[in-house]
Amino acid sequence: MRIDYVTPIFDLYPKLRMDIHWSIKNPFDYDTLEWNVENVEKPSQAVLAEKSVEIYYEQEVNEYKGQRGGSYPKLEDQLDQIYHEGIDAWKATIQEVKDTYPKILLDSEELQRRKQEVLNFLVK
Repeated sequence: MRIDYVTPIFDLYPKLRMDIHWSIKNPFDYDTLEWNVENVEKPSQAVLAEKSVEIYYEQEVNEYKGQRGGSYPKLEDQLDQIYHEGIDAWKATIQEVKDTYPKILLDSEELQRRKQEVLNFLVK
């Protein structure tokens, strides 16, 4: 299992500049994280690993949005369809995209399961 330790730092501490406050030689190796931030404790490996799981799970869950966005007809084509074919035909076109890329909701139990899995991996 590879855990990205860099992305969570940006998410937890967005105002920190990498070149001044911290550096990392390998974004997948916590031991290479050098932390030089006054008055801010270096985040633990577990905190960063859990945050990494959270970020990637949220991206996975929200992937459908980008897929849908690229599949909807252009707005002017949608309006043209409504004008020429009616609202029901337009709804059918939109529903087809929604059915192809269904909405995925964040499952808190799944997120916790994944976090526990990464913590178990770290303990090995």
